[in-house]
Amino acid sequence: MNRLEGRVAIITGGGAGLGKAYAKVFCHEGAKVAIFEYSEQSGKATEEELREQGYEVTFFKCDVSDEEVVRAAVKIVAEKYGQIDILVNNAQATDRNSLPTAVEDTTLELMKLCWTTGALGTFFCTKAVVPYMKRQEYGRIINTGSAAGLNGLPTFTAYGSQKEAIRSMTKVWARELGNFGITSNVIMPGAMTEASKLWKEADPAGYEEAVKPQPIPRLGDPETDIAPLVLFLASEEARFITGQTIGADGGTSMY
Repeated sequence: MNRLEGRVAIITGGGAGLGKAYAKVFCHEGAKVAIFEYSEQSGKATEEELREQGYEVTFFKCDVSDEEVVRAAVKIVAEKYGQIDILVNNAQATDRNSLPTAVEDTTLELMKLCWTTGALGTFFCTKAVVPYMKRQEYGRIINTGSAAGLNGLPTFTAYGSQKEAIRSMTKVWARELGNFGITSNVIMPGAMTEASKLWKEADPAGYEEAVKPQPIPRLGDPETDIAPLVLFLASEEARFITGQTIGADGGTSMY
């Protein structure tokens, strides 16, 4: 307990799904958490839920694809708490009606949606927090990749390509920022999110077929299987780990 005591964390997409799981675990470990969330409804609900439990949480309505909005929100966090120690780049928008999509059917609109909210959002948020982390000579940047990019999953041109861009930027930042006490890593989660639950209910045979090749043939629980890895990378215990891609996906990223 209290592994993040005194730390200030920004979690993008922190209002629901994996982001909410990270926010809860970080709060339980003593961090002050800023939730950057596009959905005002889910962002406020998570803020209220965690505040009722006595935690220091602030919701910011934030479109991570808008650099000015990101810069303004980060500035408020820094002024409010005097520091920014941890950034978890979790936000990602997709058009689920368009995924998976064959390359010849992939539209420019879909490419823009995935890239602006994923790779560019990760870039904008990281660019905004780095000056504060450099000043204090401490920081943890945790980005989100995907086996869809690592393994070149067919029909995921838009989504997978920008996830690999995130992995590339992460390694650049690891080399560029390590001397300032800032680490930069990628996690690749395979989680039973609400969207995954709907998929499993709608197509149980398809779900079983998808997870069957994994060494651990299931999707992970956001709080107990995925969030502990993010917590570790955010903690002092991971101070000598940087530039790495680590899967919490039952072994999917082995292939």
